[in-house]
Amino acid sequence: MENIIIAILNISCGLLFVGLSIPLYKERIKMNHLYGVRFSKSFESDENWYKINKYGAKRMMLWSIPLFVIGIITIFLPPLSDFLLVILTFLPCIIIIPAIESYIYSEKL
Repeated sequence: MENIIIAILNISCGLLFVGLSIPLYKERIKMNHLYGVRFSKSFESDENWYKINKYGAKRMMLWSIPLFVIGIITIFLPPLSDFLLVILTFLPCIIIIPAIESYIYSEKL
């Protein structure tokens, strides 16, 4: 049962991250302070806003794939050890990686 809960968590987060990324990737979100990749460079111009958000959205969608796949695989695994359960529970924190990648990209603009 624990596997199913962890699987649902990871699958849901993967889908959520992709869903949040699509409008950013398609450049449909205007500059704002609530939604998007919000670094100081992002607010310097509309061009920067769209470039950084498109890059960040692409990276977030890419990193959502392993999250989703691991969620699917977890459904079919035998009961997991406590250590693996903790690791898989915190796996959605993988979102930190595309955030760092986006920040590094923004600093190059």
